Amino acid sequence: MNHEQTLLAKPGKDNPGKGHGKNNKGNDGGDGKRDGKRDEPRKEPKAEQKDDNIEEQVKTSIYKGFSFDTIGDNNSKGFNFAAVGDFGCSKNTKKTIDNIKDNKPELVLPLGDLSYQKSANCWFDIMSPFKKKVMITLGFHDVKDGQAKMDQYFKSFELDKPYYSFDYGKVHFIVIASESSFQQGSPQYKFISEDLKKASEDKDVNWVIVTSYGPFYTSPSIHKAEKPIRDLYHPLFEKYDVDLVLQAHNHNYQRTYPISYNLGDSSKPTVTNQSTTGYNDHHGGTVFALVGTGGESFYPLTGQDPYVATQFDKFGFLNIDISNGNPHTKLTGTFYDNKGGIVKDQFTIEKEIKSKNKTD
Repeated sequence: MNHEQTLLAKPGKDNPGKGHGKNNKGNDGGDGKRDGKRDEPRKEPKAEQKDDNIEEQVKTSIYKGFSFDTIGDNNSKGFNFAAVGDFGCSKNTKKTIDNIKDNKPELVLPLGDLSYQKSANCWFDIMSPFKKKVMITLGFHDVKDGQAKMDQYFKSFELDKPYYSFDYGKVHFIVIASESSFQQGSPQYKFISEDLKKASEDKDVNWVIVTSYGPFYTSPSIHKAEKPIRDLYHPLFEKYDVDLVLQAHNHNYQRTYPISYNLGDSSKPTVTNQSTTGYNDHHGGTVFALVGTGGESFYPLTGQDPYVATQFDKFGFLNIDISNGNPHTKLTGTFYDNKGGIVKDQFTIEKEIKSKNKTD
């Protein structure tokens, strides 16, 4: 087993995160309070209820060498990265990992619900081909299934809080912790709003990409879209020109047209470009992709919302290619089905690089 340290811990209630890891940007530590209550993972109705009176010993392992290191980044080069959530540890998960490996990504972004077991040992073992390439987003099962499991993620990835940001290849990545306190006035909100402003003024940033386990938008399925986080953060994304938001939680694939926030009814966003596959920044709007197809199971889609360009239930992952040109740059998203690497969805976003004047 490729780990260096083993620990025994009892499941607990508190999120141990104080800040964010060595590859990240940020300043303040610790999560704040949500509506006067302690910052604990949000409750999910369908989650299995645990008996807090049972003192269960969970054996977890600390894995070293998984976290992505941005040091030495060549900002001018193009690159590709993979994104997918809701993994589990099944034969389908292994096929997803092999599918990703075939595309040789420089970076892998797991979008939450990495492990559905009491520890993440199996998930770390199955992810071993991607050492030094991973930057995680934490999901419900990652923060709710006990202190030992949370400690395992935080210690393995050297995190001190579950939200953070980093730069690579002229892309600014922001990881939102949707299972932690995010309301206006919280440390997370302060960090993200300030971080977005800085990225919008940074002349070395061509693209802004956000990850969030909780979906801002979704067609009808098992889980609904999360209105509180949508109403708070989508207007910020619009203000600071976020290009792409990657989500999970529902175990299927959905990709929206470029959409703008609708103040009158946020569940019905405004489609800014009705082309099926090709977009440019002249029309504005942000593309939201829900990629809960890592291998755990499928959730049925019982309808298709009008702002969703395509949706299906196939195991696989979303590959994003970044091509940095001058004066134009291009993002290409391709969903690869695990069955033969078949392309099930492809879209492009092109933009002209504009000069940015930094202000105080």
